[in-house]
Amino acid sequence: MEELFIGRQPIFDRRKQVYGYELLFRDGYHPNEAHFESDDDATATVVHNSMMGFTLDELVGGAKAFINFPEAFFDPRIDPCFSSHRIVCEVLETVPVNETTLAGIKKLRQKGFQIALDDFVFKKEFIPFIRLADIIKIDIEGVKPEKIPLLIERIRKVANTKILAERVETQAIYEVCRDAGCDYFQGYYFAKPEIVTSAKLSVSKLHLLMLLRKLAQENISLEDLEEVVSQDVGLMHKLIKLAAQNRTVGMPEFETLRQVMTLFGLRRVQSWASMISMNLLDDVVPEVFNIARTRAIFMRLCAEHEKLENPDSYYLAGMFSLLDVILKKPLVELLEALSLNRKIVNGILREEGEHGRMLQMVKSFEQSRSESLDQVYRHLYVRALKESHNAEALL
Repeated sequence: MEELFIGRQPIFDRRKQVYGYELLFRDGYHPNEAHFESDDDATATVVHNSMMGFTLDELVGGAKAFINFPEAFFDPRIDPCFSSHRIVCEVLETVPVNETTLAGIKKLRQKGFQIALDDFVFKKEFIPFIRLADIIKIDIEGVKPEKIPLLIERIRKVANTKILAERVETQAIYEVCRDAGCDYFQGYYFAKPEIVTSAKLSVSKLHLLMLLRKLAQENISLEDLEEVVSQDVGLMHKLIKLAAQNRTVGMPEFETLRQVMTLFGLRRVQSWASMISMNLLDDVVPEVFNIARTRAIFMRLCAEHEKLENPDSYYLAGMFSLLDVILKKPLVELLEALSLNRKIVNGILREEGEHGRMLQMVKSFEQSRSESLDQVYRHLYVRALKESHNAEALL
């Protein structure tokens, strides 16, 4: 199963925290769809091998894993080959309502699985499914905004179930769904992810504690500082912004974190890092930081694979590609204040050049439209996901 690829998209709750990820499983020969002799083989083979190839901790951390299942999976004679406490079974819209599927869903619920109805359309024939579902996923793209509250009210008259709005594309639609009482949210708007509303750049408290420990060491080196700072987009941004403000005429534009540290020296960087540490109050780390870190790792891995010049500059581009989302300010304004190399800036702002190409690739994985990419990049993306989660787990 070395050709296995897994895509994912985050699902947020009303507290703007990640509740789960929808996982998309594919084989190595058909990257955009899975081909099997039967639906039974599809479910058993894809899910089983995926659990063998990756752990849920690597793929979703502590969140729920939403997985699409076909009709054959809801046969009461079939026993799932995986644990129930982390999995949300999505009933595809093609699954018919009949005695067999109803019995299968009831059995899964008894075993502890949560049930979600995917791409739900309200029809009288689906009422038995509604009464068994823990979550109903509504494709908001196909519903007029003014009809959303009525649809949710209609569902809740049948059963007290959670509502997940999917294909949420804009802030306006998100607010309509939120005000109408939706419990969870999914879509490109969140995958960007623009749900983060804080105007202050957060820094992980754990990263901060690591930094303070490093600063207290007598034999600290630039490499030690770089190792900590490069793990957190907040620390990187604050440090490079300070460097930009102290940049003198004749100094080159910044391309990597190491360059910044080398130009200004250990003691000055150490002083700046200490000042940053003493002035940080916000220790909330939203999902946006995980996505930024995954982008950065993936882009650097791709640059190394293609033997491009200065792979660390691609890491920097990935980490800073979401600054506008985090700080709620124009990206061009934020990037110009950092004195970054024009190739990096143009790659982020206009997706130009090699930096822009790498950014386009990682976005295609985030939005599950990566079918045209070579298999090697699929492996690199999965590796980036693993490294991002592993880095978080070690802190």
